[in-house]
Amino acid sequence: MDERQQLTAGKAALGALFCVMIGAIAVLGWEYVTTKEVTNTAAIITVLGAGGLFWVFQSMFGAEAPRSMFGKELPTGRTPAERRTRTVAYPVDSLAFTVAMTVLALGGYFLVGDKTAAGDIAGMPFPAALALGAIALFAISFALTWALGEAESRAVERRIARLEA
Repeated sequence: MDERQQLTAGKAALGALFCVMIGAIAVLGWEYVTTKEVTNTAAIITVLGAGGLFWVFQSMFGAEAPRSMFGKELPTGRTPAERRTRTVAYPVDSLAFTVAMTVLALGGYFLVGDKTAAGDIAGMPFPAALALGAIALFAISFALTWALGEAESRAVERRIARLEA
């Protein structure tokens, strides 16, 4: 199997896995809407297992250039300029993710009346809990985005080196 076939097979496997994950998330969402609880262990295990398989498939087949959340392809080299480009993209992606999740929390709080949507942190007032949650989410999101983006960049460089050898 050449590189192009391998990439196509990897994309097909990732696509099928994505469909399974979406189906399991839909089952969990339906269960929550109808019963206000999530107790479907099989669907939870499917989502978690699919996440693990996604990581395995991605490491086996998916050595593609990393992209920002907005679809811009990031450079994979080790020069200071390329690293700077990636380092600037990571906090922007994390900030966009944090804003989206905070808006969803606000929607849950005001539209649905879910008092835990903003993270009921030790009896803190809503704005303080929301701000603290957003700061924590940004920090965690940035750390994960940076670690995964740099790992993906190194994987692409290793794959290129292997193909050129």
